[in-house]
Amino acid sequence: MVYPCTDIKKSLKNMIDEERSAILIVNTRSRRGQKFFSAALEELTRQGVSITASYPVRYPERLPEVVQEAVKHKPNLIIVGGGDGTISSVVNFIADHDVVLGILPLGTINSFARTLDIPLNLRKAISVIAKGRVVSVDLGKVDDNYFSNIVALGVAAKVARNITRRLKIYTGAMAYGLMGMIILFSHRPFDCTLTMNNEVFKFNTHQVVIANGRYFGITPIVSKAMADEREIIVFVMDTSSRWQTLKLWIAFLLQKASASSQFRLFRAREVIVEAAPPQYVEVDGEIITKTPVHVSLAPGAMKVLVPDDGY
Repeated sequence: MVYPCTDIKKSLKNMIDEERSAILIVNTRSRRGQKFFSAALEELTRQGVSITASYPVRYPERLPEVVQEAVKHKPNLIIVGGGDGTISSVVNFIADHDVVLGILPLGTINSFARTLDIPLNLRKAISVIAKGRVVSVDLGKVDDNYFSNIVALGVAAKVARNITRRLKIYTGAMAYGLMGMIILFSHRPFDCTLTMNNEVFKFNTHQVVIANGRYFGITPIVSKAMADEREIIVFVMDTSSRWQTLKLWIAFLLQKASASSQFRLFRAREVIVEAAPPQYVEVDGEIITKTPVHVSLAPGAMKVLVPDDGY
């Protein structure tokens, strides 16, 4: 997932190191965005990051437009505050550009930030922006669109369609687990065909997840070392039983699912996903399409600030 600084143009890296000036864009509809926007501005200034422009974005659908316009001004650094959905919605406009992304994890889950060892505490996350190092990271692609962390179909996609902002505000990360258990009582399994590594795999399942990184929600699905191998992670709950899937779902929330033989894990550079009946596809918390889809890896597609003593 992460590549050394030598993969990055030295001029850009040097400019970031010498002058931490940035454009700040915050999704104020994210779980902590509105509460911490002003505090983030103050703390960035206190830690020596010069904010040349700041945008509190109340309507998440405007985030791509705001980021795209910011990139046109050719800043060295854009800081984006929000959750996984926020980051995923803007990576299309940051990937493959000479701009570095700084992340303020202000969402409910923040899986991408967790994968990169970025602290969830605001002051510490800003310290990464002020003092961290620049690395190139992988992105995933669903067909031709970049994503940062997770593609899912089945129960997780239904959770994304049904979960409310209010539930996330009041229960935090537990909102996803609770909604998943409710949905499982009526969810029907589907036939899924995965074509990858020159093989075809068939499952009758309630859930398929494809990850660019080591976290699904707050649960690590692979070790840190495996996240550096320029591959996406594919895992399947290999059972059609609603009861067995519920037990796996609970085990997963308790970070114990990997011990089960019904938890199937693969690694690949790309995978074609087909389903019968066709399934909605969730990408980092948002429903964007239906199966079939082609999911692939874009190695080193985006430059990000990470902890100097971490990744």
